[in-house]
Amino acid sequence: MKHLFRSCMVVFLFFLVQPTNVSAQNRDMVSLDGEWNFVVDPDARGLQLGWGEKGLPPRGKRLAIVPHTFNTNEGYYLYWGAGWYDRKFQITQNQMKKTVQMRFEAVNHDAIIWINGKKAGEHFGSGYTPFSIDITPYIQPGENIVTVYTNNEPSKKSIPYLKSFDWSHDGGIIRSVNLIFTEEKAMRTIHVNGIPEGNGGRAEISIPLIDFSKINGSKTYFIAVITEENQKTRNVVFKGKLKGKFSHGRFLSTLNLKKVNRWHFDSPDLYRIDITMFEGKTAKDELHAVFGFRSITIENNRYVLNGEPMRLMGMEWTVGEDMNHGLAQTDENLIKGLTLMKNANCVFARSHWQQSEKFFDWCDRNGILVMEEVPLWGWEPHLNDSLLPVAIQHLDEMIEAHYNHPSIIIWGLGNELSSHEEVNINGLDAMEKHARSLDHSRLVAYISNAVHWEVPGPKNILPDASPRYDMIMYNEYNTTWYGYNLDSIPLALDRIHQLYPEKPITISEWGICEPKFKGGDERRAMEMAEQIKIYGSKEYVAGAIYFCLNDYRTHFGEDSTYHYPQRIHGICDVKLNPKPSYDVMKEISSPIILKDLIVNGNDVSLTLVGNTGIPSYTVRDYYLLAGETRIEIIQLKPGQEIKVDFSTSADDAVIYRPTGFEVMRIGLK
Repeated sequence: MKHLFRSCMVVFLFFLVQPTNVSAQNRDMVSLDGEWNFVVDPDARGLQLGWGEKGLPPRGKRLAIVPHTFNTNEGYYLYWGAGWYDRKFQITQNQMKKTVQMRFEAVNHDAIIWINGKKAGEHFGSGYTPFSIDITPYIQPGENIVTVYTNNEPSKKSIPYLKSFDWSHDGGIIRSVNLIFTEEKAMRTIHVNGIPEGNGGRAEISIPLIDFSKINGSKTYFIAVITEENQKTRNVVFKGKLKGKFSHGRFLSTLNLKKVNRWHFDSPDLYRIDITMFEGKTAKDELHAVFGFRSITIENNRYVLNGEPMRLMGMEWTVGEDMNHGLAQTDENLIKGLTLMKNANCVFARSHWQQSEKFFDWCDRNGILVMEEVPLWGWEPHLNDSLLPVAIQHLDEMIEAHYNHPSIIIWGLGNELSSHEEVNINGLDAMEKHARSLDHSRLVAYISNAVHWEVPGPKNILPDASPRYDMIMYNEYNTTWYGYNLDSIPLALDRIHQLYPEKPITISEWGICEPKFKGGDERRAMEMAEQIKIYGSKEYVAGAIYFCLNDYRTHFGEDSTYHYPQRIHGICDVKLNPKPSYDVMKEISSPIILKDLIVNGNDVSLTLVGNTGIPSYTVRDYYLLAGETRIEIIQLKPGQEIKVDFSTSADDAVIYRPTGFEVMRIGLK
């Protein structure tokens, strides 16, 4: 397996070494991951007793390795409530001259932060999105202490809303923490929208500033260098001063490049932009970002990636299944789960809530398309005047953080809401409008489990929200939660298409949850194979996303094998060990079909056909290995047939993607 990851090991070295210090002339980043102190607060006394100002009580303190969740600690598996953290950190005299921000990649779900006993900031309502606080006024030279209050108890002011979510509720500082040191005049981030145009591309660059009021627009300018990233070469494709203007607190510029490589899940070519901000002749800040040139639209019932129509096959991963770390996910667990998905030929992923920067970086570099979602789930939430602003906050924070990732093709507004109600339809419309105002380059969708309802109905029942956006996303559980059989699926899909003939459909979930529904993994494998045939036979179905990769920890879990309840819903178990259904998923998700195999001694003849069902896309630069024999599959279009003849003494012939991930293993003995 090592040979599959040789090209991406450098990417993860940064994440695996702690503490991490990244230095530039005017910008430093220091990791605060590692050892913290932790105290659980089941009686919610800490705020009243002033723990943030006075310090945590010595009694009950224990060591916590951040990223951390208290819900994997013995006795607290099902705990909803407060947990406190603190740790010391050093500030040098030189760093005292800087603007200092503390960056939390995620705290689930509420956080209040004190520096040296003084309240420095807070973040409520969103437990999976990153946030930063300016701690400059509160630091001192030498030793400093940060204290963090966290709380994961159910809340009507948070998304997820109350307990309306079907995954682990892990509270704590679940992702990395960093100190970022900059000059007073500095960039907040870099956003790049890479748009393919002919053989070249247009890079729309936006640079928000940390404090625009401090910027002298007449003297400030930006020098950029754009270099090939995650490619065989490292050519510089641009170097020079950015032409543009300041507008609404940011600098805007557009570059037209004559030749660039497009990002695709089978050729994940990226670009790195390094920007230096100058005031006169003085460099004030340095920052970089990684992006890709990629377009995504919906046309004629198909996803269109870089101008190529395709039908996509994907899978959802309910992260947090690790019994020892939960949502404080390790790099090892992340790589294992995503590799399982890609090796199962799933190039399209969902997760019900926002994932980490590391997650999207892996998808960028290894080729998985992603739908990132606001974690609105279930029939309890109503997007009224109190909850809608929280949903808008989620969009702001996730799009700000993840704008550059070419792997992300859809912003998801929510999942399985009461989406025939006016308050939720109006709220989803407002979310859609806001998402498009922040990012015009991606699709926007809402996932429904009620779009198949007949309309018109009772006076208080309006048409479902899902068809209002770029495509219908339908969770198809006809043989389980909906109480029907396989024969009902074509009828349900046809009914949706008749109601909304102008909209393609993506099957956004399908699968079997044990022990709620009987039949085990054998039934799971049988039904998934039958269902994908049905979906593929319907021309208006553009893709399918299986639910899900893994059995997972959830407070809704029906299975109590472990100390935390779980749902048996996966093609892998809760430890990411594949079940027999994993191999079935890999087979039905292949873009190549083995039509015929003839073996005569060491002579082999294969007939391969490009899949026209789901998935369906053009295969380029794949290759077959059988012992010492290597055969290039330069191109295979959907419906195209090729014959491959060779001689080998090997037991297997294996077809690989150009990125080294396995597509198909063919037994020859």
